[in-house]
Amino acid sequence: MTVPEVATINSLADLRPGDIMFIPGVFPVKLGRLMLGESVRIGRRSFDHVGIVVEAGSGMDAWPGHQRWQGPRLVQAMPGGAEEIELTEATHWTDTVSYVRLPEDYPGQAVDAAAIARLFVSEGVRYSFLSYGALALWRWGFTAERLARWIARTRPEMYPLGWPRATRLPVEAICSVLVDQCWTLAGHQVVTGTRPQIVTPGMLAMQVWNRPGVVRGGDGVLG
Repeated sequence: MTVPEVATINSLADLRPGDIMFIPGVFPVKLGRLMLGESVRIGRRSFDHVGIVVEAGSGMDAWPGHQRWQGPRLVQAMPGGAEEIELTEATHWTDTVSYVRLPEDYPGQAVDAAAIARLFVSEGVRYSFLSYGALALWRWGFTAERLARWIARTRPEMYPLGWPRATRLPVEAICSVLVDQCWTLAGHQVVTGTRPQIVTPGMLAMQVWNRPGVVRGGDGVLG
């Protein structure tokens, strides 16, 4: 049964674990997007790069003389290994950045997805341009079974995370694969009509942006 969502995303303060961020890409993301040959835009909004929120904003930093609001935390894929960053108003709340909140299949599923995202960081899951190249080959029609198996490679280690399933992380994961796998491994199918881990940023954006039950947010986004 789907758990209804009624909250809105009108500022960074409204973000919570499991929310998905879409943002314009910079190098090396732009080069990867060129390899994939896809560009998804809505007005000024660009859907080149994807990340997943893992922690809500935490109020004021109490360091003497340096009090400031601590922004939400987000995990994103990087060539050298997934990383966790703080979101800021200047960079992550503009009219080019978008957020999506997926409906949950069970209470706490979004928190589970966020926990898996942090596992990507602690385990150093990275990606290479072979990842983009393989996804590009598939997107342009080279749908050989051996290519699908290569893209869907997982690590041999099993990671018990506190619910009745164990998790195998991908060997490599670009941004969209990381976000898709965080939710998939928590039991929620995000992208349909594709093989495991064959998920590009544009594919993810087009499937979730207008999906019934999602909450959209960002500077200038209504509902």
